Amino acid sequence: MRIRRVNSYVAIVATIVLGYYALVCLWPFAFNVYLTFRKTDLLTEDRFIGIDNYRFLFRDPIFWRSLRNNLYYLGIMVPVGIVTSLLCAWLISQTSGISRKIYTAMYFAPVVTSMVAVSLVWQLLYFPKIGLFAQLLSRAFGLDPNKLTFLQNPATALLCIIIMDIWKDSGLRTVVFLAGIDEIPDSLYEAAKIEGASEWKQFLSITVPLLRPQIIFLTAIYSINAIRVYVPIYMMTGNPPGGPANSTKVLALQMYQEAFYGMRFGYGATISMIIFALLVGLVLLEIRAFEQKWEY
Repeated sequence: MRIRRVNSYVAIVATIVLGYYALVCLWPFAFNVYLTFRKTDLLTEDRFIGIDNYRFLFRDPIFWRSLRNNLYYLGIMVPVGIVTSLLCAWLISQTSGISRKIYTAMYFAPVVTSMVAVSLVWQLLYFPKIGLFAQLLSRAFGLDPNKLTFLQNPATALLCIIIMDIWKDSGLRTVVFLAGIDEIPDSLYEAAKIEGASEWKQFLSITVPLLRPQIIFLTAIYSINAIRVYVPIYMMTGNPPGGPANSTKVLALQMYQEAFYGMRFGYGATISMIIFALLVGLVLLEIRAFEQKWEY
């Protein structure tokens, strides 16, 4: 009797969980797919247009510019972030006691800070003439601070945002690498010292290979973040976001602008499906990478 009662509770809980999942996950996804085949503003116009949204998407130069910006973001933020955080973790691992705790806290502090707040602060740092970076470069190299328009220059705007993003999450990557370094047996380093290996040689021959799982994990996570980046672009690039001249526009921002600024919800949903396809591809690559057998 008691077993039947427990089974009934399990069935009720499972039904509630599945219903919640269908309501907040499956239904929105299905409705999004439905919108990709329609031209609609969800108010007055709503008609079936087949795959015209997809046809227009692949002929849209702004879409291709946004996709290139996402890939550029990924291509710089991920490798630079991984390398710099790995070096920082290695340097911190050489310390001990209170110094190590202070360094770790300093690097991790930006991680727990709101991206909105960080974006606004860095926007002020990049401000021409009176911004900190403009003042430092003008004093160090004699440059005109009025011409140092970091976020207003199409050639440098996206790179400046990437630098901010690398700095903000460096603490999380550093902590992950630091935990991995602590798991490496000291005997390996002692054997390397007996063989005459330098500190740099030990880092390249022991530390980096044994941190391969952490490197793959962080590469996958931050590749996904680079594809769905939105907040720093929106906060740091003025009105309308994505400028100047679409130099910082990314897929998530274009999706939002097409749907809620242009009231083209069908086209916005189509862009979201491209983002979804890219994310699924990255997740599959991550799963395949973690299925490998690690042997050292």
